[in-house]
Amino acid sequence: MAVEFGALLRDLRLAAGWTQEELSDRSGVSVHSISMLEAGRRRPRLSSVARLADGLALPAGRREQLVAAATRPATDRPATDRPATDRPASPAPPSAPAPAPASASAPAPAPVLPPMLPRMPVAAARGPRQLPSDSRLFTGRTVEGEFLAGVARLAPEGTEAGMVVLCVITGMGGVGKTALAVRTAHRVGERFPDGQLFLDLRSHTAGLEPLSAEDALETLLRSLDVPADRIPSGLTDRAALYRARLSGTRTLVLLDNASSAAQVRPLLPGSTGCLVLVTSRSPLVGLDDAHLLTLDVLPEDDAVDLLRRAAGAGPLPVPTPTTDPASPAAPAVGGLADFAELARLGGRLPLALRILGARLRHRPRLTAAALVEELREERHRLGLLRDEDRDLAALFRASYRDLPPEEQRLLRLLGVLPGEDLEVCAAAHLLGADRRGAERLLESLLGHHLLAQPTPGRYRMHDLVRSWSRTLAEEEPPARREIAGRRLLDHYQDTAERAGHRLARYRGHRPAPTGPAPRPAPDVDSPERARDWLRAERNNLLAAMARSGDPQRRSVITAALAPILELDGPRSEEAALHLAAAEAAAAQGRSLDRAEALWRAGRAHRLAGRFEESAELFDRAEQLYRELGDAHGRTHSAWERGRLAYQSGDLARAVELYGRALAGYRELGDPQGEAHTLWDLGRARRMLGETDIAEELLAAALAAYRSLGDRAGEAHALSDLADLRYCCGRTADSGDLLEQALTIARELGDRQSEANAAWLLGRIRLLQGAHPQARDLLDLALARCRELGIRQGEASTLSALGELHLVTGRTAAAVELQREAATVFRTTGNPHGEANALHGLALALRATGDRAAATGLLHGALETFEADGDLQAQAEVLNSLGLLAADLGDLPAALDRHRRALELARRSDSPLDEARALLGIGHCLPPAERPAALDAVRRGLVLLEAAGAAEAADARTRLALLTAAHPRAAAQP
Repeated sequence: MAVEFGALLRDLRLAAGWTQEELSDRSGVSVHSISMLEAGRRRPRLSSVARLADGLALPAGRREQLVAAATRPATDRPATDRPATDRPASPAPPSAPAPAPASASAPAPAPVLPPMLPRMPVAAARGPRQLPSDSRLFTGRTVEGEFLAGVARLAPEGTEAGMVVLCVITGMGGVGKTALAVRTAHRVGERFPDGQLFLDLRSHTAGLEPLSAEDALETLLRSLDVPADRIPSGLTDRAALYRARLSGTRTLVLLDNASSAAQVRPLLPGSTGCLVLVTSRSPLVGLDDAHLLTLDVLPEDDAVDLLRRAAGAGPLPVPTPTTDPASPAAPAVGGLADFAELARLGGRLPLALRILGARLRHRPRLTAAALVEELREERHRLGLLRDEDRDLAALFRASYRDLPPEEQRLLRLLGVLPGEDLEVCAAAHLLGADRRGAERLLESLLGHHLLAQPTPGRYRMHDLVRSWSRTLAEEEPPARREIAGRRLLDHYQDTAERAGHRLARYRGHRPAPTGPAPRPAPDVDSPERARDWLRAERNNLLAAMARSGDPQRRSVITAALAPILELDGPRSEEAALHLAAAEAAAAQGRSLDRAEALWRAGRAHRLAGRFEESAELFDRAEQLYRELGDAHGRTHSAWERGRLAYQSGDLARAVELYGRALAGYRELGDPQGEAHTLWDLGRARRMLGETDIAEELLAAALAAYRSLGDRAGEAHALSDLADLRYCCGRTADSGDLLEQALTIARELGDRQSEANAAWLLGRIRLLQGAHPQARDLLDLALARCRELGIRQGEASTLSALGELHLVTGRTAAAVELQREAATVFRTTGNPHGEANALHGLALALRATGDRAAATGLLHGALETFEADGDLQAQAEVLNSLGLLAADLGDLPAALDRHRRALELARRSDSPLDEARALLGIGHCLPPAERPAALDAVRRGLVLLEAAGAAEAADARTRLALLTAAHPRAAAQP
């Protein structure tokens, strides 16, 4: 086992690219220990395995693999590695609880008791039996129970060093530590016939001082039948007698509510055979040989189940096809949805759930829905979470009393926090302290389970602790609270400004924030770090804006958030925030800030496909820019108006506006604005069929973005250059460019660029016949568009998925997807996009046999493309009309349409449409012109093969059939 574990540990460390010293720094395991473990010279200890897994940041699967290697039974080892006496394997630590299901209506299986140890013949019970009674309400904790059962197995042999087996169960107050310890003690108790001792060390017992180790030993010795006059007076002598009495016995000791390692250490037996379970709100890090089990709140299903049992409603019902999951038949205290919300408001904390359940059980007229309404008011929530002998607020206050003064002050100030979490720099500004001091205090609260750490570097309170801390904040003098809150808001505003400026793809003439950043300050000096900080702090910044009474502060933070709002959406929230900022700026007479906010709101509406609202906002912004004489603003407004015209299908107007913007940016000496406009102008020219000019413009934009270090712009230009080359039949080049664009977008966390690249690459994989890859890419694009609220992108992806379903034989699904895409395009005012979707719908209807409806749709789409001047789209539709005419046996009409398509395809430099037109011509030519037909099919096949299109296979088959039917014609040059 040691050799296998060591080899795996070494492989994982090298895969992470770390030295033993670096892994030691991250895990807290000494370099010497890591060296011995990797060499297979030391058996791994469970606590070390857990720390190494944390240090390596292993995913669940890898963590389980490492634990399995550490805990493999000795019989699995080679004979040469097997010690003379095998010993039980250490238990695998419990894995993280599975994520709660999205719907409370999804039932969980009835709680299963942890698998316990096999019953073995034991001697008749001899010692004291002091365990408290088990609870019928105990729910869940299956994984944790398995872990503790594994710990119990180790008791006969002890630890690697021959010490007594000890496990500390830790977690916040009310999380169910004692209940789990008692449940486990009852289930494994028969293995410890010499005694089952229980002692409350009173660490957080209201009105009582914690029990001293000396007094605890007196109680334990009395339990072991030591007469009072035989109990020594000193701690050392009492501990020695206690160890002597337990020596050679199999005794279970449950020490509840411990405060410190110093309190527990004298109470530990001195030799193997015994098991000690300790519960504490502190991890008791001074107990080096202890296994550690940290409890979190219950998963949603277990929380609902516990609440229902406590309320007398019974376990979760087993669903049937006719069951309404929100309204189980009986009893009528509430449906699952009500209990799920009640469990959420109770923080899924077992103690709170038991109190709420008892309230429902003893007040028959009270329903879960009514209790939910009572709990919604946060100020009154903790008042409802108490009964005659249980009080959650009192439990929290007991934890607070045990804290040093500095930690108490931080907990009070956390009550003024506007959001739900914070990082070290924010805590430092809240306290008016340095970074190191703030981190020390945060880690102390983390150790007392008054804070949690969902991700490295970020801290948050449990919902109920947060509610309590807000009342606790009132104990801080008002002036100090106000100063602390202002320091925090200043920190948020300053850092947001710096991060927003660094991340923004277009900064225009807005100057960078000046002056030194308040210290300590997060590092937001690169676009990637700026993005990560804004993304992590987004909710806190929004909460700070809502809390602040300063309109200018709200306006500044909104503008700073603009880049991350654009990256992550949703567009409706983005637009609403910018409109609110515009109103605030108007009220204060800040016209430039108002114009900028209106422009951003217009941009958000444009990206969401709300073109009328977008145009009206751009009008208002441009009017302000004119009144202010702001040439940069007017140029920027022309650029965005060009984008609006482009998305609306007015390509001539888009080219005109882009040209005006490009001249303006060049005159102003703005290389970033120039790069953006070159990119947009290239896209518009390409839509007009001016392929060579478009490629030059897009290549120039790509070079400009790379010179500016604008990786997001680089990803956009790569995607559009790839799209152009794809339409020109250069599919291999196109796929390579899109892979580059997709990689950049993922590195940047730019979900919009990721959506664009995934959509285009999905279309290429569809053309190549790689249908599973196409489906994955298009599903990704659709998900990103919906996350961001990009309706136009959503519609384009739905249409592409319709094409995929059609070629894979799912015709009905193809029809529905194309109809949905056309509806979205229509409602967002994009006739060009609607015509594309209707073209796809016509092809799907043709497959169903409804050729009349298909023909009508195609003629309508052709009219739209003729009005737009989109030659390539016209060629596509004409080819489809040719197919329909051929279906009906009207070969002359089909031939005419394919010939017209051929002409337009060549004018618009679209080899794919040219190939399809040639194949159609070859199919429709009369027998007398078979040599021309063969020639057309051959030329079409060459174009399809050059493009890497899957359609080439059908073209080869057609060519073979023609050749076999007319060998003389095939032989002609």
